[in-house]
Amino acid sequence: MPYATPIDPPPTAAPVDPAPPHAFALRLDGDLALRLHERHHARALFGRIEAERAHLAGAFGWARDATPASIEARVLRALEQFRRGDGWHADLCWRGDPIGAVWLHLLQAAGGSTEVGYWIARAYQGHGLVTRALRGLERHCFEGRGLGRVSIAVDPSNGISAAVPRRLGYQSEAVLRQAHVGADGEAADLAFYGVLREDWEAAGGAAVGPLPLPRFALRVDDELELALLERGDAPALAALVDANRDYLRPWMPWAADTAPRATLLFIEQRALPAIANADGFELGMWWRGRLVGACGVHSVYAVPLRGSLGYWLAAEAQGNGIVTRAMRALVDKVFDDHAFERIDLRADVANARSRAVAERLGFHYEGVLRREFWNGSIFVDQAVYSLLRREWRPQAS
Repeated sequence: MPYATPIDPPPTAAPVDPAPPHAFALRLDGDLALRLHERHHARALFGRIEAERAHLAGAFGWARDATPASIEARVLRALEQFRRGDGWHADLCWRGDPIGAVWLHLLQAAGGSTEVGYWIARAYQGHGLVTRALRGLERHCFEGRGLGRVSIAVDPSNGISAAVPRRLGYQSEAVLRQAHVGADGEAADLAFYGVLREDWEAAGGAAVGPLPLPRFALRVDDELELALLERGDAPALAALVDANRDYLRPWMPWAADTAPRATLLFIEQRALPAIANADGFELGMWWRGRLVGACGVHSVYAVPLRGSLGYWLAAEAQGNGIVTRAMRALVDKVFDDHAFERIDLRADVANARSRAVAERLGFHYEGVLRREFWNGSIFVDQAVYSLLRREWRPQAS
């Protein structure tokens, strides 16, 4: 059970990643992370809510009446928020274990505001973990997203929840009378607390040291993270494609159009719907804090569950093992986290670098699909490599 993790491990304990394995996570500090809810997390999330039902029912009507179907619907609505860019829901994780949840409502563009919601398992109350998590989230909101205000709305009758914004130094802003449905199903008041960016900065909120990557990202190692693409990444991604256009165009026909608008459309029409619809994912490759390329899983089929790997890397970042490390992490994720049965990698027969990646990872060479791919000038043959889950994880067979 995840609740068995001690709050204070022995001083000699080895460092533990704050996020669970294979997670698209926002790391808040060395112990705490937020794992974005994906569709396949719904069943486990219901199990945690069921275990905490008596604890949560006093604050949340949805928890009192939760069913597997209602929690799945809640996860799907949250993913739709992420697709629209106006919020998200995530597991609150402590040293790799989910112990609660944090979400953003009404997330606005830079200069605007957002509203934070949260819950934590009873066994973890009283250790300041929610306060720590929200302090880390403030930095993400103010420095990472450029917001101007963060707010928390609580039922004034819920003393435990109301104590959190006060501990954080938030200002009491307003009490909206009979503004929401309380846990008992009756109309109840809603008290708003908020902090402005300038007040947060004046109070020393900006931490010393580099800001953790302000994206939900799969951490490969200390140098490399694979972050879900969002609208705000479009300018940097378009500039990187433009700088590598001549290098990419022989293999990637889309590289001929490097206009920022084309990149934004790719994010809006492919990357964000993909994660919302469990149709693979599109990720930026961040190496040593710099965006150096993109990768992902596409052409997903449900029966049997399978898909294809894709990637590109800026010329200046070649030779550092980035693609091999990234592809290994993606293969781990699709087999261990998503239970894919097969993943393949296809490359122009003349693209020696891409074919070498598949061979280094132990992919099985299946053959050549003739005249399979239009590269922008001609149809070319594609070499096909594959891995089955039982080959990557023999115990899965």
